[in-house]
Amino acid sequence: MTTSKWLWAGALAGAAACASAAATKPGIKLEARLPVTFGAVSNVVELADGRVAFADTKGRVFVMADLKSGKVDTAGGRTDSLAPGGNPAHYKLPGWVAHLAGDTVALVDFAALRTTLWNERGQAVGPLAILPFAGPTPMLVYDHSGFGYKPDLTGLMGGGEPGQRAMADSVPVLRYQFSTGRVDTVAKLASPEMGEATFGEQKQQVAKIFSPNDVFGVMPDGRVWVARAREARVDWRGPGGVWIIGKPHKYDLLPVTEKDKQNVIARIREQGRGRGLPDSLHLEWPFAEHKPAFESGMASPEGEVWLQRPRPADGVQFIYDVFGPDGAWRRTVPFPDDVMLAGFGANGAIYGVIKDGDRRTVGRFRSTQ
Repeated sequence: MTTSKWLWAGALAGAAACASAAATKPGIKLEARLPVTFGAVSNVVELADGRVAFADTKGRVFVMADLKSGKVDTAGGRTDSLAPGGNPAHYKLPGWVAHLAGDTVALVDFAALRTTLWNERGQAVGPLAILPFAGPTPMLVYDHSGFGYKPDLTGLMGGGEPGQRAMADSVPVLRYQFSTGRVDTVAKLASPEMGEATFGEQKQQVAKIFSPNDVFGVMPDGRVWVARAREARVDWRGPGGVWIIGKPHKYDLLPVTEKDKQNVIARIREQGRGRGLPDSLHLEWPFAEHKPAFESGMASPEGEVWLQRPRPADGVQFIYDVFGPDGAWRRTVPFPDDVMLAGFGANGAIYGVIKDGDRRTVGRFRSTQ
């Protein structure tokens, strides 16, 4: 009888342990989702009242939505013709949304090559005045102290002997001060691996597909993080310029397959078709042998950097490695199938783009860990 009691108690304890482990299994759980789908979603920014703002890059609209009520509003209006000083409430191709200080939201227009400022009520305030520097590439990253940041891609090709091209050893990350127009360098990214691409009879040096590329971001207080793709680590630069060098994280090499290459070429043809690229044009592109440690990265308000692992060609699940503000790896977070990280919010909110057939919608998730 005593033995039976101990066996029964042990079984209960084991079941409780399994239930506890299942409850704390790393991942995220859906809390709410929008009832409306979109062609594509850029990124998601949370507003002060809990609503979200994002751009539908296929539908070409700027969206503000409430996940509690399901209400979706379009801010401003799309136009096919827009002069440089045109109506700030109009856009041609809204492609990225950023939150600045206060209730100011920046909308980056990839086609008009300008950035406009909006309030959280969806009203256009005016264009963001930016003196020309480092080419026409728009700034996607801002802090809350009046600075914008972008990589200087103009130095990737240039220099060397006449008629020759020499690639720079690194790509500087430039910081632009809006009040003065002053520009300085706050970080350097490793230059991408280059190779030769073929377009019909023309050849050109381009970055290899799936080669390791550093990514960076900025916290509202001006701290800069840089994810080093070759070392699989995250470094931090404090406001005073002092660097914290992260510890490299081991990762498995994922080979680039023929299916990966076919998928990429198919996307290039699809994107080029709208720009007059003939289907019969011969295309070749340089590819790396293995996929990198990560493909993209994003930081949470708590200072955690989430790096998206590459997927197999037929993969449907995104997995993220999370690094802390000290540069140390903390955990791995698998997402539900066909959900990709799109942004963060207050109180641990995680926003994801949910694939719904050929369409997309936005969901708010919570960590299960």
